[in-house]
Parts: sequence; structure tokens; C-alpha cells
Amino acid sequence: MDVTQGHRSRRGRTAWRGRGRVAVCVLAAVVLAAGGSAAAAPASGSSGTARAQAAGQDTGAGSTVAVSLGDSFISGEGGRWQGNIAMQYTSDTDMWGTDRACNAAGSCGPKDPTRVYGTSYVDPVTSKENGCHRSDVAEIQSADLPVDKRVNLACSGAVTKDVLPRSAGGQTYKGEKPQTDQLADLADQSQIKLVQLSIGGNDLGFGGVIKGCVKTYVLKVTSYCWKSWDATVKERLRDHVLPRVKDTVKAIRGVLAEHGHPVGSYVFALQSYPAPVPQAASYRYPQGVAGIFSDRYQKGGCPFYDQDTDWARRTVVPAIAETLEKAADDTGIAYLDLQWAFDGHEVCNTATQLPTSANTLANPVPGKNAEWMRFLSQGPVQTPYSQGQQEESFHPNSYGQKALGKCLTEFHKAVTTSSRKFECLNTPGQDEQSMHVQPIS
Repeated sequence: MDVTQGHRSRRGRTAWRGRGRVAVCVLAAVVLAAGGSAAAAPASGSSGTARAQAAGQDTGAGSTVAVSLGDSFISGEGGRWQGNIAMQYTSDTDMWGTDRACNAAGSCGPKDPTRVYGTSYVDPVTSKENGCHRSDVAEIQSADLPVDKRVNLACSGAVTKDVLPRSAGGQTYKGEKPQTDQLADLADQSQIKLVQLSIGGNDLGFGGVIKGCVKTYVLKVTSYCWKSWDATVKERLRDHVLPRVKDTVKAIRGVLAEHGHPVGSYVFALQSYPAPVPQAASYRYPQGVAGIFSDRYQKGGCPFYDQDTDWARRTVVPAIAETLEKAADDTGIAYLDLQWAFDGHEVCNTATQLPTSANTLANPVPGKNAEWMRFLSQGPVQTPYSQGQQEESFHPNSYGQKALGKCLTEFHKAVTTSSRKFECLNTPGQDEQSMHVQPIS
């Protein structure tokens, strides 16, 4: 396969998608973790019912609810971080405004990741710090939706079996029963108005692909990662991801029908994944000499060969999106394409600005200039900047999650029974609130 040649996408634009800068080229990373308890929040700007819910009062069976299901890209993994900086981890500073484990006033004694992830920070089964990581700015929580309550049932690390109801082969995951069984309990008490699903990346095994590509660069392996993985990725998408996602969608819809929510009474949508790193030509740091002393590893947290990133963007990311779009088409649900959403804001993109000592949590790098993805927080070989949890790597940070929340807001406004497929894009030079959707023909 020639990974140096671009191709025209089915959207009618080149795979480079200029928009005034060279387009996103990514490893649609899915290094997904697990565990924790479900997080619910009242919708912003919503009714007194939602305010009562926030105060801990029972809103009764009439409450309207939006629910997120699936894996780490919708659970909120990575939301602790507000930008990236390659500096030694400290327990008593906000690290130039990037670590939200400090409180809003910048107090860091001691840091507390539960400020972001709540009780989902720790896996209740193993007591390790790799729980569901449902953040306070996760997509469903950041979105402005016309409902009384928003509930995040998604869990970092989830595969389709963790979403399927037990009756269809679903399994307990990190101390929680299958997500669809949790949804059924919610459906008995509330009016479900939106179900937003992000799933498939872990069934693909893309975490292993990412780790393999990182090690290829850091350990200076002579053969490129894409040569080992290309055929396997295509086979898994066809033979595993597509049928499993379709079965999951059908099972969710069936359970909701059994619990008083027929098709048409709620919006049900599947979404794809945003691209975490840019096309090779847009890296802040050149490929140079690979290894542990390279700038891509030591400074940027984006240690990939040019050929591997270009393969990921031109082949893998579109293939994942097209597989999920087909799953949505085949099952008759709505679809939100996110593969271009972070264009210009990926890890190591030359268009972004890194924090400086002048930045704080109260005065961070502006969203319009920031990276919206978490960099490689811990690598296969010790780096001077190991920070947080490895599972947070290459996931939307707080900026990115707010951007996805805005995508969901605009998507929910636009979707109808006759117009069900949209892609979400940012506006160059503007912040995460500039996200907008446009129909996919």
C-alpha cells in the first residue's frame, strides 16, 4: 500500500482538507480504560425540575433524560487536563494551568482527580485509578440539551459486551452491570429523549495498534507499524466491529421498547471518533531521529513515524468512521461523524500554542489556540513529563470534551427523521464553542 498518496473522501473534499491549513492526520486512538459509577447532571439552562435534581430531590417518572453509552471517548477520559505541557509532574501546582485536579483557585494540596472524575476515578473492583473516568465536562454533560437530566453511563475501556444487556450476552464491567441494563432501569423511571452511543474502538483493538506504533518509534524499530497492522485492522472492522455494533444498537432499541420507549419516541445516534494527532506535515516537531531522545517523544508526546500517522489518517480513521456510518445506516439510527472535529487542535499540531509559566487554571491558554487532545502521558520508557494515567493518552481533554458537547448540542438541534447524518467541524481561529454541524449527503 502506498501511504504517501492522498485520496478524495466521500464527503467530496480531499483527505488533506485544507481549510487554510494542512488537515488533520491522526491515530484515532482508543486507549480506553474502565470502572466507576454513573454520573448524572441537570441540563444547563433547563427547568426547575433539573435544578431540583441537582439538589438531590426526586424528579419523578416524568423527568426527561439524555443518556450517553459506550467507551472512553464519550465517558470523559482525559477531561482532567486543560492542554499539555512536557514538564515534571508536581503535586502542589496546576502545572501552568493544565491540571484540573487542583481546584479553581489553584489550590493543589493535595491534588484530587475526583474533582473531575468523581467516584468514577477508581475502579471499585481493583481499587486502581483506572475507573470509568466520567468527567465533569464529558460530552453529555457539556451539551446544552432540552432535557431535565443528563446521565453518563459510558465507561472508559468498554467493548460492545459491556453495553449489551445481560440477556444478549452482556457482562458486568468494573463492578457495574451492563450499560443497557442500567439504561433499562432509567427508562422505567424517566422519559428517555436521547441516547448517544460511542463504541467499537476497543472491539477493534486500536489501543494495541497505538501502543505498537508508539513502541515502533520510541524503540526505533526499522519496520513501520502500518505494515504490521493494515490488513488486521481492515479485517477486524469488517468481521468484528460492524456486526457487533449493529447487534448492540438492535439490543438497546429492543430493551427500550420493552420498557415503554418505542422507536420514534427518542433520538438514537451513533458517533465516530475525533482524530488526536495531525498529518505528518503539520507536526510541530519533525520526525528526525526516532527514539527516546526525540522531540516528538520528549517534548510533544506524539511519538509516531510520519508514515504511520499518514496511514492512520488516510486509511484507519476514515475506515472506522465509514464502518460506524454503515452500522447506523443498516440499523436505521442517526449518525454523527467526528473525524474532522479537532482539525488544527490535535496533539503536536503546529497551529496550536503550548502553555507557558504565565498560564494558570484561571488564565489558561485560550481554547482557540490550544491542543484539544491529551498527549502521551506515560510512555514505554520513562519521560521527564509522566503525568496522570496512561489511559488518558490521546483522548479529548477538557477543551476537546467541551467541543464534543457543542457538537452534540448542534447535532440534536439539526437531526430529524428525514435528516439523520451530520459531521461536526470547528471554525478555524475560534474556540470550542464554534463547533457546527453540516449534513452528510
